[in-house]
Amino acid sequence: MTVWLKKCYNVLVVEYAFHLFLTTEEVTNVKKFLSMLLAALMVFSTVSALAEATVTVSEEQPVLDIVGESVPASEYVRNDDGTKYTMDTEGHIVLQRFDSKGNILNPDREIVPAAGVLDVNPIIEGESPTTGLPYDTSALYLPMLVQISNPEGSETINKKKITSAGIGERAPWGGQYADIVYEGLLYRSGQTRITFLFNDALAENSQISVGPVRSARIGHVLLREEWQGGIVYAGGPKAEENNIAALFAELGAGEKGVTFNLLDNKYQDFKNRVNGVKAPDNYNVDVAGIRTMIPATTVATPHPFLFTDLSPYTDGYDMAYTINLDWGHKRYISSFEYDEANNIYLRYSNGAPYMTFAASDDRSEENEEQMAFSNVIIQRVGYSYTGEVVEGGKLVKAGNKIMPVMNSVGKGNADIFIGGRYIPGYWVRESIESPTIFLDDQGNEIQLTRGKTFIAHFPPESLLSYQN
Repeated sequence: MTVWLKKCYNVLVVEYAFHLFLTTEEVTNVKKFLSMLLAALMVFSTVSALAEATVTVSEEQPVLDIVGESVPASEYVRNDDGTKYTMDTEGHIVLQRFDSKGNILNPDREIVPAAGVLDVNPIIEGESPTTGLPYDTSALYLPMLVQISNPEGSETINKKKITSAGIGERAPWGGQYADIVYEGLLYRSGQTRITFLFNDALAENSQISVGPVRSARIGHVLLREEWQGGIVYAGGPKAEENNIAALFAELGAGEKGVTFNLLDNKYQDFKNRVNGVKAPDNYNVDVAGIRTMIPATTVATPHPFLFTDLSPYTDGYDMAYTINLDWGHKRYISSFEYDEANNIYLRYSNGAPYMTFAASDDRSEENEEQMAFSNVIIQRVGYSYTGEVVEGGKLVKAGNKIMPVMNSVGKGNADIFIGGRYIPGYWVRESIESPTIFLDDQGNEIQLTRGKTFIAHFPPESLLSYQN
């Protein structure tokens, strides 16, 4: 609509001036008048489009232009300008990759949830809703999300220097306490941001040092809505059509007292800059302490995952001993290697162990540990970018590369790895407030192994493979 209006403007100015032989001053006045008319028509067009978009949204749900209809992630327009997939896939099984023409090789699985699967699971006494491990269910349930930087660092492995994301001195701290670790795109060119979700460790109300805290994006705002807890971050976009603070306010998070922007001149008792760590990746937060600032009137409803002691995904499921993710940047290639003895996946970044320091004041090699997960979920989600233009199903303008809009409301494929096996699954999230439900290949809710879970919000065009 906007492009059409601008074309009309140009035609009117040129044709009108030509046929009537107007003077230069008269042409200028005509241009001013038509510019005002164009602006008014564009506003009317935008309001009309938003009004049409609200037809499919319930009255209770906030109207957001960033959240479209619930469509499979595989149907979003490819938007990965500036990326270069360099991961070696020889001998690998490659999952859901585009061909050279942009066509998806593996289509949407369209797995239908079995009856009752989308209902909230009951709370099991003594069992954590986020890890399935022993847990004091009488403790306050109010999970906390923290935005974590994933900058490039260096490490020497077998006498070879490796430069990659989140390694060496650029490793995070406090990650050993996180129940769930999310990773998603920060830039279209393949750099990523990490989100730590804490629940179990908060039950003891002891100090938890976490960092380096960095900015939030739209996808992280929606993630907070899903978990209904607090979120700690350090800034974010302020563009008119991509304003993180405004979006938090629109969704009511500000009124609930659950958003903590460390760039604000507040929270001095719970935040600090870490000496010896390069800014801006040096913000530390006491996540348990800052949670005490959330009003007692704010509550979060648990939506427990489904856990099992004996995985049903054995016979008939491929073995997957190594999982490989290429986000589109050579220094953001990560892998997970299965440790059969401990039934966990160990994380690596371009071959270097992905570690977490104990705390901001204890960043020693002696007390760091490798990030490890019982479950690895690759959730295929569509990304668009603020300001992009799509016409006829094709990308005309790529948009702002540092302002991704992740659409995590809807449905799509999920590649799930548990116990050294690969499950071709699916995900469903019915609304902004709803939890994300992960399904197995039969349409039943996925049965996770007790322990920590890694979830990648991975674009359909990005490169994923596994080895068996």
